Amino acid sequence: MDKMGHSVCIMDESTRFSRMPTATAPTVRKTATRKPRTRKAAAKKPQVSKVTVTTFKSGKPVAKVTTLKRPSTRNLISVDRYVKDIQTRWAIHQFEIQELGRDLRKGFDLVTPYHAQLVNQVKQWTV
Repeated sequence: MDKMGHSVCIMDESTRFSRMPTATAPTVRKTATRKPRTRKAAAKKPQVSKVTVTTFKSGKPVAKVTTLKRPSTRNLISVDRYVKDIQTRWAIHQFEIQELGRDLRKGFDLVTPYHAQLVNQVKQWTV
């Protein structure tokens, strides 16, 4: 106790400094500036033409009616090309299913000996 009645704790220098938290300067990472992200272009929708018809009565406009114009069939594919596209897609599907079956068979053949070995080990434990 000191003269004022307060308790005094005496520690050696090494203990006092090792237990106190210290602030360290944050490390600054030096990196290149980041490029701004670019957005993907949205798929363009076909332009829909509109036709506005205004009706007049005694020289003054009475009503405006806007209707859609029929789109061009120039960009459509023919029925023959459509059928060939479906047949090609079906052939691709069949090939992928065939390859999936082969891969599953390879996996099954790979696991079968380990399964048989495990069954024999479990039988030995239970007998």
